[in-house]
Amino acid sequence: MSGFIETLKSIGRGDILLRMQVHKFFPGILYMFGIALLSIWLSYSIEKAMYKVEQNKKVIENLKIDNANKTCEIVSLSRISTVESMLEEAGSDVKAPTKPADIIK
Repeated sequence: MSGFIETLKSIGRGDILLRMQVHKFFPGILYMFGIALLSIWLSYSIEKAMYKVEQNKKVIENLKIDNANKTCEIVSLSRISTVESMLEEAGSDVKAPTKPADIIK
């Protein structure tokens, strides 16, 4: 019973580690602690990067949709019939050419 009480007193004073001679393993313990911290930090960094990638994927998808809409709008505005109707609405006398352009060399 007195051995148990001594052990409790040793734990209370904090010298239990010295009695167990843990100080010999301190560099290894410190190394393992550093590896654990590095692992946690890398895991956090990877998680943060993955979140940013997902956010960028959403932005890219929205930009693709905008690009498709603008391309469709430009294609519709480049049609001769659309240009002629826009010129008529503006009151312009410009008409589409009836003969092909002359090639000047």
